[in-house]
Amino acid sequence: MFSRPVVYALLAMWLYAFSNVAIEVKLSKYTTMALLLYWYFTLAPLAVAGLGYMYLTGQNIVMPGRSDAMWAVAVAAVFFFADYFYIGAFTSGGSLLAVTTLVVLFPAIAQLIKFAWVGGNLNHYHLFGYLLAAVAVVLIGKGSAVTK
Repeated sequence: MFSRPVVYALLAMWLYAFSNVAIEVKLSKYTTMALLLYWYFTLAPLAVAGLGYMYLTGQNIVMPGRSDAMWAVAVAAVFFFADYFYIGAFTSGGSLLAVTTLVVLFPAIAQLIKFAWVGGNLNHYHLFGYLLAAVAVVLIGKGSAVTK
């Protein structure tokens, strides 16, 4: 019924949603760098264990070669700064709704970056999608500003 990429993306969204709630409710009082340190020291052994499991079960492991290793390192640095600013939005007083509402813009921004990188033409579907994303951010922001 669902393809593997769709199931993986849905699971990731649920896990990210849970993580965002946990960050706002339990962890936003801590320093951003301290949280990142805890997470990265947790992620590295998990990744090594995952690779070990793949090796022991005979799965194909494809690591970036010499030509793509620098790209992998550069993307890791980008992830670090993205994490820093994203978690910093919470630790500097941002609310769950305010921070995650901006995620609506993620597909639009990613597509614009891809157009700038590999080229291509925007069509009316893209433009309408960007407009809808902007409207969604405004509406959710207005809705979250309403107090009882």
